[in-house]
Amino acid sequence: MTATQSSDDIPVEFSTSTLRNKKYVDHIYSKDVKEIFGTQPEMSTQSIVNRRRQRYHRKSHHKRRTHGLIPEGSDEIISAHDRHLRSIEFYDIEHKPKYLASKSGTRHTYLSRLRRAATARKERVWDHGVIPYEIDGNFSGAHKALFKQAMRHWENFTCVKFVERVPREHPNYILFTERPCGCCSFVGKRGNGPQAISIGKNCDKFGIVVHELGHVVGFWHEHTRPDRDRHVQIIRDNIMSGQEYNFNKLTEEEVNSLGLPYDYDSIMHYAKNTFSKGTYLDTILPMETHGKKRPEIGQRIRLSEGDIAQTNLLYKCHKCGRTFQENSGSFGSPNHPNNSPSVDGERCEWRITATHGERIVLNVTSLDIFKSDYCRSDYLEIRDGYWYKSRVLGRYCGSGKMHEPIVSSGSRMLVTYVTSSRQSGHRGFTASYEAVCGGDVELDGIGHLESPNYPEEYQSSKECVWKLSVPQDYQVALKFQSFEIENHDNCVYDYVEVRDGHNNDSPLIGVYCGYKVPPDIKSTGNKLLVKFVSDGSVQKAGFSATFMKEFDECMLTDHGCEHDCINTLGGYECSCKIGYELHSDGKHCEDACGGFFDDSNGTITSPSFPETYPGNKNCVWEVIAPPQYRITLNFTHFDLEGNNVYQEECEYDSVEVASKLGDDVLRKHGIFCGARLPPLITSEGNFMRITFTSDNSVQKSGFAAVFFTDMDECANNNGGCQHECKNTIGSYQCSCHNGFTLHENGHDCKEGGCKYEITAPVGTITSPNYPDYYPGRKDCVWHFTTKPGHRIKLVFKVFEMEPHQECAYDHIDIYDGDSPDSITLGRFCGNKEPHPILATGNQMYMVFKSDASVQRKGFLATHSTACGGHLIATDRVKHLYSHAKYGYYHYDHRTDCDWVIEAPLGKNVHLSFLSFQLEYETDCGYDFVEVFSGLDASSPPYGRFCGNSNTTDFISMNEALLVRFRTDDTISNKGFVAIFVAIDRQDSEENIGSEDNENQENI
Repeated sequence: MTATQSSDDIPVEFSTSTLRNKKYVDHIYSKDVKEIFGTQPEMSTQSIVNRRRQRYHRKSHHKRRTHGLIPEGSDEIISAHDRHLRSIEFYDIEHKPKYLASKSGTRHTYLSRLRRAATARKERVWDHGVIPYEIDGNFSGAHKALFKQAMRHWENFTCVKFVERVPREHPNYILFTERPCGCCSFVGKRGNGPQAISIGKNCDKFGIVVHELGHVVGFWHEHTRPDRDRHVQIIRDNIMSGQEYNFNKLTEEEVNSLGLPYDYDSIMHYAKNTFSKGTYLDTILPMETHGKKRPEIGQRIRLSEGDIAQTNLLYKCHKCGRTFQENSGSFGSPNHPNNSPSVDGERCEWRITATHGERIVLNVTSLDIFKSDYCRSDYLEIRDGYWYKSRVLGRYCGSGKMHEPIVSSGSRMLVTYVTSSRQSGHRGFTASYEAVCGGDVELDGIGHLESPNYPEEYQSSKECVWKLSVPQDYQVALKFQSFEIENHDNCVYDYVEVRDGHNNDSPLIGVYCGYKVPPDIKSTGNKLLVKFVSDGSVQKAGFSATFMKEFDECMLTDHGCEHDCINTLGGYECSCKIGYELHSDGKHCEDACGGFFDDSNGTITSPSFPETYPGNKNCVWEVIAPPQYRITLNFTHFDLEGNNVYQEECEYDSVEVASKLGDDVLRKHGIFCGARLPPLITSEGNFMRITFTSDNSVQKSGFAAVFFTDMDECANNNGGCQHECKNTIGSYQCSCHNGFTLHENGHDCKEGGCKYEITAPVGTITSPNYPDYYPGRKDCVWHFTTKPGHRIKLVFKVFEMEPHQECAYDHIDIYDGDSPDSITLGRFCGNKEPHPILATGNQMYMVFKSDASVQRKGFLATHSTACGGHLIATDRVKHLYSHAKYGYYHYDHRTDCDWVIEAPLGKNVHLSFLSFQLEYETDCGYDFVEVFSGLDASSPPYGRFCGNSNTTDFISMNEALLVRFRTDDTISNKGFVAIFVAIDRQDSEENIGSEDNENQENI
């Protein structure tokens, strides 16, 4: 393009034709995903076992994380996170050597090294500092926002650029995914297609993702630098067995620290107790300097100054320039408004980044650059994107003022300022920019929309209107990935509005706010309007969405689906009728497990039974019986992956049994896994559904079950029962409400005994005849018992009894023990609910009495258990259980229990664990037991324990011992059983002594 004159006759030269993009050779790396990320021959020998946690918040099918077997002999560079980044190096919870038997019985060894400091291999540096990425579709919107925050953190302080991958431009890229290693990444660019950055469960923290991206950029762990012995001390005696290799030192051929000093503050540095044999043992310590405090190490908060400096050296970032992520800003050439110094050339680079759905408006407010032909030597260049291949919006030199702003087509702009020695005597330039949202968007593929400043909080008082268009004969499909807008019942403050067309009066599809992701949206024509509005008060994280052209492929006759075609956004998928499954070609259907039964009896087995069932199966059996019949399912064999016979959410393989009560209404009886037989299950109606699901890892022998149908006698006139009718196999059984007994005729009910032994950990009790008035002259007893170490808690929900100042007529007495001889916890009557009542031990005794006169509605109360409390140690052995449901269910999430065990004066407490199974983590940071010698946590600690610890006996230093039990909100386990006894101090080394078998259960 030739030089032009601005309207005020001040010469401004620019050229957009002299730097045309070279034709880029398209390279498509097409391999099976499993081959690329599972058994690729160039993968490292590094392997890490991830914690088996799966995401409440994750779109997944509970795929089991097997131990990834990585072939030996490769030279691939990979780095994996340490314990503090929530992944576990390859060892089991008993710290066995670094190998694991494969399913075939073969032993695979793992020889890995975790390293940091800049890579010395130049081919590992990403070209032009551009790191393309893709994010696995299984991640939630919140995870994607977290990944973007971490990438923006790197971009903000360096010249590295993380960009969404375009296949024709980016043959090498990173894929955010979840691998068996948990938190791990290749170091630098691998160079042969996609490479994984694994963000497993509990790796999803900002600092951890920033750390893993540090490996992607090209850094090993800091403590592996060749010069590390001058800065840190490795305490090998404290390192967990089998993990010593993580502390190996590298050579200068592998690591180049680029002349920068050792960085204790690096986000790539280990913490002081990483891979420690015990929480309080250090494995790596900074060298002690006389008179100075040891530096802190292992932070996972932000990039250090050293991290930033080393990255800028590694990627040869220009000293002049920066990254802008703010909504607006201004910048200019160095020394402006003074003349440029007489130097032999200078190059500055400013990278402006907005969010998807925004464009950048740049105003060059002043320009004074040496004028050369076609602005070849000294110039200001603006590109519509992030790198040298982006379209040139203009190249400028000369002097003057530009009246027209320069507008990007997308959310990035690159501004480059280049000068030679001839620029001396010229002032350079100044410019300002602003990110503006909204506008007309036309596309023929997939596009992205984000609220301004996403994933950070959106700005106040914003209004963005996007008019989306796709080619004729298509519709616009809009899919929200994350959504967090100020909530209001009518969305009157901040909101997203979607209309079926481009006008403000086009049909309204919906107005959305709050935290629930809106449903997928599709226009009827080829246009869609999306409006985002925020007021001046509360701001939230905003939204992220993708949009694409949509066509109902199922309307075509050549979709190829043998059975059913299901239209999806951006495509379609085939499905099969019950009894069939989709062929690997995605089109045809073949016989599958599952099926439909209307026989009076039959057998159902897992695929391949009695051989092991295959992986990745989803089988559905439906059994229907005649009206007023019920279906009973009896399992005769059961062996599935997992460790619970009954659990609301078996993580890996499972059998789910449900009754169908109406159209699309299912009443779930349970989800089963493990090796114990599920109970006998009877449907609530005449329809039962059994669903078997397996993942792609461990397979077992499966299950076998028989079903039979039976007439439900209770369906007709309640079976003739006065109160309750329960259907049984081949018959039925009548029962009566509390306070009544069954008459000799087996159908009627009469007033009867009123004494109850309650051992269930939770439940409900009522007064006789509730909710009707209780009878007169009634005397009832409830005796509650739970596991030792837990207390009975009683909460009254309804309470209406005859009032009296001294409760002399109708009343309830509650005792802190097993009889009326125990300490009283209160006498209650009248219409006011008593406060929640908590026993000090594992028993409670309650008496209800009514006289012959006034009757009332009575009471309804719930009973439960509370852990913790004060326990008395005697010379008889007593038991302590982690939770009241021990032996039947795993312990609860978010448990917070303290037991203080006291012995008589002059004696000690002896505590011993008989069984101990808690979730494992290297530092016991999730679920754990702590023991202290004293009344509280300020007493001397014996340690923190988790996993399947072989805990030793504990003997208090005085009369008291504190046992603390804490759990988090994810994985649970069987729990623990302990025994305790008071011993003489001189006998503290002797055995515990005789056992008191009261309340003892098999472990």
